[in-house]
Amino acid sequence: MIERLHLSAIILTASVIWGGLLLFQGVALSPTWFTPFSRVVGAIMFLLAAFDLWLWRWSLLRGWLVKRPIIDGTWRADIVSNWVNPETGIRVHPIHGFMVVHQTFSKLSLCLMTDESRSELLGAEITNAGDGTYRVFGVYRNEPRYAVRHRSQMHFGGLELRVGGTPPAHIDGHYWTDRNTAGELTLHDRRRGHAHDLDSATAMYGA
Repeated sequence: MIERLHLSAIILTASVIWGGLLLFQGVALSPTWFTPFSRVVGAIMFLLAAFDLWLWRWSLLRGWLVKRPIIDGTWRADIVSNWVNPETGIRVHPIHGFMVVHQTFSKLSLCLMTDESRSELLGAEITNAGDGTYRVFGVYRNEPRYAVRHRSQMHFGGLELRVGGTPPAHIDGHYWTDRNTAGELTLHDRRRGHAHDLDSATAMYGA
């Protein structure tokens, strides 16, 4: 979201241009016109913050002013990986977990939790794909539980997810890691709340 300093510079520039045009037209300016400048900046900053946090979700604004999908909440996550267990030589079975998404209009964070690890996005962006869907791109860090680090070390990776539907009911895509592994990721069954750990996510779904 735009910072107060930047907003002040924009409004000040607009005011100077506006005043210059009035002078060019022969209108006498009064210094008192600029007295409420700080209040104007404060009011606009408040409105921008309210829009970023809440107003962009309003149904009255969606579709014409705001088209970005709402994916905020907790999702069930299914992961299909090509990783092979070095102890057994067998490809790992599909993994089930939960993806927690915190979303404002300007920011997006994702956290994937499974029985063995936790992955948090270091940076994420949601973009319009131009075909009625959106794409989520991100770079993440995976931290396995200490008990499994002898076979699953901490690593970094990237992902691309496809978001479609109004509201989105299903998200799918793929990921890759710096361990030369890759796989598919599917999100479904979204709940509005935000789980803070695996136990609270499990309780949220009554599982």
